[in-house]
Amino acid sequence: MADESLDRLIDPDLMPIVQSQRDRMGSRPPLHAVTPAMMRERAAAEFEAYNADPLPLHAVRDFTISHGGRDVAVRLYEPEAGLTGPILVHFHGGGWTIGSPQLEDASTRQLARDARLRILSVDYRLSPEHPFPAPLEDGEAVMGWLRAQAEQMAVDPDRIAICGASAGANVALGTVLRLRDTGQPLPARVVLLYGAYLGHCDTPSHRAFGDGAFGLTSAAMDYFWLNYTGVDNDQRHPHAVPIKADLSGLPPVFLNHSGLDVLADDTIQLAQAMRDAGLDVTHHAYAGAIHGFTQYVKISALARDAMRTTADWLAGPLATG
Repeated sequence: MADESLDRLIDPDLMPIVQSQRDRMGSRPPLHAVTPAMMRERAAAEFEAYNADPLPLHAVRDFTISHGGRDVAVRLYEPEAGLTGPILVHFHGGGWTIGSPQLEDASTRQLARDARLRILSVDYRLSPEHPFPAPLEDGEAVMGWLRAQAEQMAVDPDRIAICGASAGANVALGTVLRLRDTGQPLPARVVLLYGAYLGHCDTPSHRAFGDGAFGLTSAAMDYFWLNYTGVDNDQRHPHAVPIKADLSGLPPVFLNHSGLDVLADDTIQLAQAMRDAGLDVTHHAYAGAIHGFTQYVKISALARDAMRTTADWLAGPLATG
């Protein structure tokens, strides 16, 4: 049940999204109660309007990379002609079960333009067909391919950054941990947007928002975690549940979280653990935001501001190398 006092905190631009989600809750099965195929169809239909009339960029193209015996579909966003040097590898959200680069097309275009940065968005394999560690294997392959093709792609290997939103933030961080633990080069910077890092739903933010009044539910997150890992939390690998991992030695990290989100405490706890590990951490909180709010850049000034803040954090250091 929605709390009217909390409703007053919502960014007004996002309130129609929240109300639409609430209206649908009573008229169809919850997300975790339908098949993955139905989930994917539902998500594609819901976000079609938000990705319509895309922000013009110089070029956007889909292709497949091959590296280490693995083929991975990707989408390259080029906001301007002739950009060289830095590049951002991006992982979309969707509970490791739904989504694609197209699902976050609007926000990815916005970030590419704001940062004046090429973005390579990864169409990683999804659960339950391809559970952990399949997405990390795909991330590792893309990072390796970029370094191997650096000259051809006009990429500076020292200015490759990595980014993810929601489950994609988990995949991005898991990929970085996998690279570090196997002795491979690390990205220059890491961007993690409202991600899932704890492996469980026993947090104050889950207790406050888990009923779905502001979108994502605790029941859905329980389903997604099990779908991705196939085991209970005490058996989940630290690369799947980053709060369990040794976080030392990672590059500078930018995190944000939404205030009205079951996953808020995931970011709060991870940010503190990263500080405790001695990392360079930048953390932004958006009190009036819901989970996934940056996908609504076309209608929300708050989402656009969040993208600009992220872009500013990325662009300066990557540009100066």
